[in-house]
Amino acid sequence: MAVYVSEKDVSTAWVTALGVLVQRGGDAVNLIVAIADPTAEQEGVRQVLDRFVDERRRATRNSVERVSTVANTLFPSAWYVPERLGPAAAEHLYDLERNTRPVTRRRNQRGTYFERMVAWPGPGKQEFNQLAQVIDRVRLARERGHERGHEYEVGLTTPADEIAAPVLVPGKDRYTMGFPCLSHLSFSLLDGVVHLLAVYRSHDFISRAYGNYLGLGRVLHFVAQESGAPAGELTCVSASATAEITRGGGFGQQRVHALLEECRTALAATP
Repeated sequence: MAVYVSEKDVSTAWVTALGVLVQRGGDAVNLIVAIADPTAEQEGVRQVLDRFVDERRRATRNSVERVSTVANTLFPSAWYVPERLGPAAAEHLYDLERNTRPVTRRRNQRGTYFERMVAWPGPGKQEFNQLAQVIDRVRLARERGHERGHEYEVGLTTPADEIAAPVLVPGKDRYTMGFPCLSHLSFSLLDGVVHLLAVYRSHDFISRAYGNYLGLGRVLHFVAQESGAPAGELTCVSASATAEITRGGGFGQQRVHALLEECRTALAATP
């Protein structure tokens, strides 16, 4: 039942996985996508997908978002500028998230994935920065000469202990659909390289997956940059994935097939 895809970049992985979903009738369980460089893209594929999204928004006023908007819910890359701020870049990123949170909450009362990562609501309204803890642990492991480790987790569900990093908030996230579909992030150190495993309980592949992969790749790059370790592979497990032929955005078989072929053409045209 499980499906495994392994590709070099976000665009190639997304197109390959979408093709597998379409071939299987549009849906799959336990879709595993591994991306060697999750910050690399083929620009033509993203342009095709964004154009499809724009057309659907105009035609139906659907809530589907462009790739950049989806990616920014996981990591607002414009706020992280290490080349300009150096060691102060991470704190600048956290400050901007904190200061813009009231505006974000007006659009989404349950917040964003990035907020859950850096401002998990602990006891007594205290905030817990899960990413900062992961970075500290990876940096400490490297300083001690450790080449391997796995105790670096970010959860979006309730943490089992101090090394888990959750997204779901007990008593608040009672929805069976919609945010948050991302359940857990697990960082691993192997041969001195940081890798990331992400688990989704459900995944709308056209509306969300491309932006999710890109955003997760940026999270991995951030942890690597701040800890001083090289960034490795992103692996994303979707317990349930849909090509949104009838489910999710319900785009219809003809539109989804046409989108897939156009993306394949854009991929083949890449030098």
